[in-house]
Amino acid sequence: MADGRKPLPLWAANLFVFSLLFCVVTVYFLWQVHQAKKEFLNHVEEHAAMVAEVVQLSARGSVLAQRAAEEILESFLGNTARFVDYLDRIEPFTPEELTAFSQETGLTGIRIDRGNGEQVEGPAQWLPAHDPARPSNPGLGHLSDLHLYLFSWPDKGNSSRVVVGMSDAQVRTIQEHLGLDNVVRTLAGIPRIGYVKVAAPSRGGPEAAPAASVTMKEHEGRRVAEALVSVDGKEIAVALDAGYLNRAIGRLWRDFFLFSAALALLGAVLSIVLYRRQAAHLAQIQKIDGQLALERENAALGRSAAAIAHEVRNPLNVLSMGLQRLLMESKALSDDNRHLVDLMLGAVKRANTSVEGLLKYARPQKPFKKPMRLDLLLENMLHLYEPQCEASGIRVTRRIAFQTPIPGDPNLLGQVVENLLKNAIEAQPGGGNIHVEMFSEQDAWVSLKVTNRGFTLKPEESERILEPYFTTKPDGTGLGLTISRRIVEAHGGKITVRVPKPETVEISIELPATASENSP
Repeated sequence: MADGRKPLPLWAANLFVFSLLFCVVTVYFLWQVHQAKKEFLNHVEEHAAMVAEVVQLSARGSVLAQRAAEEILESFLGNTARFVDYLDRIEPFTPEELTAFSQETGLTGIRIDRGNGEQVEGPAQWLPAHDPARPSNPGLGHLSDLHLYLFSWPDKGNSSRVVVGMSDAQVRTIQEHLGLDNVVRTLAGIPRIGYVKVAAPSRGGPEAAPAASVTMKEHEGRRVAEALVSVDGKEIAVALDAGYLNRAIGRLWRDFFLFSAALALLGAVLSIVLYRRQAAHLAQIQKIDGQLALERENAALGRSAAAIAHEVRNPLNVLSMGLQRLLMESKALSDDNRHLVDLMLGAVKRANTSVEGLLKYARPQKPFKKPMRLDLLLENMLHLYEPQCEASGIRVTRRIAFQTPIPGDPNLLGQVVENLLKNAIEAQPGGGNIHVEMFSEQDAWVSLKVTNRGFTLKPEESERILEPYFTTKPDGTGLGLTISRRIVEAHGGKITVRVPKPETVEISIELPATASENSP
């Protein structure tokens, strides 16, 4: 970036996005819980208002029913009283006749005051004579302590009075069925209604319109929502079971946790995938950077190698020829001087070998492919180094299971095979074993594997042995296997080194068994 800050990794950005999404889901869930509570409280208010209206209508209906019943009683008792007065004027009643007439008409009793001080009633003493609550005015009256309705009919012409009485049991039955207590008990028995209570208002006077205030309470071990509504001077408390709200919120919590777990799992999986892809991309970039650095190093090495060939190799050749001529033409050299000259020739030869290896490494590897038998090339190399192996006490075993021509450069691949056998032999100066095998995998690749017990190499150093200038020999240049790797890679193959067990090194080469479209 222009300001020097590193860009946010994709996996971290993915986690940020999923965290933001989780926050949005959480806010949405809390909003749903709030809406569920709000809807439930509105539901409670509506039910409380409806129950209050039912109670109000029941109370009014009870009053109207009582009035209707009293009007019917007044009409019935009035007609009965006038009829008794009419019959009594025709032929006076006896107490026994009044008692029989009362039983036949369903009356509690009849009393006739004839105006001359004579009084007759039936049955006897059904109404106390000196009861202060006894009505003295004409019309219907109610003696609640005696549970009686009395109707007094005065005959203004004769100064007589007829009083008929009837039990208020039927009216009380109507009041019980239509009364407030029975309505409250019936409403409390409806499912999801906890209780209904009616009391005097505690919030001031009566209200013109029901207005509920809802509170959450515990009632008999369960949670209820109580709504208070003031109607007709009374405060009605209606409690609805809050289990529905708890179950709804429980379902919301379950869905929230399930969705959150799925969201977290998806975010984690995507973050891991993105992290691995980004790590692989960075590794690929590092590999390309390494290859570019290696190419730049090889280019610089090529230029240096040309200078070395001109500035170092020619003087080394002059020194070598001079020392050889000195050994051949000088007769006066002592044995010590001849030994010294031999040492100098060896040093010049080693220096020349290092320069030759440097030139081979710096030289671009451009194979000229043609059909060749890799198995025959291997057999020739083994035959060439057979005397050296016998002299060093090295036993060579082989398993060649591939004898088909492959596209390759015989000269370059010959350098690779020779380098592998030479390293395996030089690593076992005191004798040992070398196992060589060649086989094919699915007719697409041919593998050449050389195993020996010569190198003392740690498993973590198995890859470094292919790097330039890494060697385990005191007088090695560390370029042989590096040059072999470049030749193999130029053929579209790969070379690997591993340590299957201590003091054992296995070098494998895999080459394409058929020519590819992009091969030169």
